[in-house]
Amino acid sequence: MNDTHLIWILALGSPLFFVALWLGIIRLLSWFGWSRYLPEFACERSVPPDAQRYAMASLVIGRFPGGVSYRSAMNVWIDTGGFYLRPLAIFRLFPPLLHVRWYAIASIEPRKTLWVKAHQLTFRRDVPMMTFGHSAGQAIFDRWQAHHGGRPA
Repeated sequence: MNDTHLIWILALGSPLFFVALWLGIIRLLSWFGWSRYLPEFACERSVPPDAQRYAMASLVIGRFPGGVSYRSAMNVWIDTGGFYLRPLAIFRLFPPLLHVRWYAIASIEPRKTLWVKAHQLTFRRDVPMMTFGHSAGQAIFDRWQAHHGGRPA
């Protein structure tokens, strides 16, 4: 094998390797985070057009350490029945749309870590907690409280 063959192998092999690595990472995130919600919250229909959208929201699934973080990589839509979740397009290959109804949430606790304000959701079913940061977390908290008459469930 001469140098020209080696250059061609590297030129073609490197992008294919990085694409395969990216797909593997996305699949692992789906297995260890997103798939834990599928039996309970998977949604076959599309997001209602009147739902309020929060783009590039932050979401952590589970507890730290060991949780799966979608930092500024989540789309959140809120409507009267609950909220919808879908990762940004570059993470969307495996995870389907999720729809969490307000009655499925047991509690939402505001949290503050250093300068970041977040809201931690626990559920009535045996699924991991979710922690939302920034404006999406506040909006979910406000709508959930309004749904429960201004008091925790």
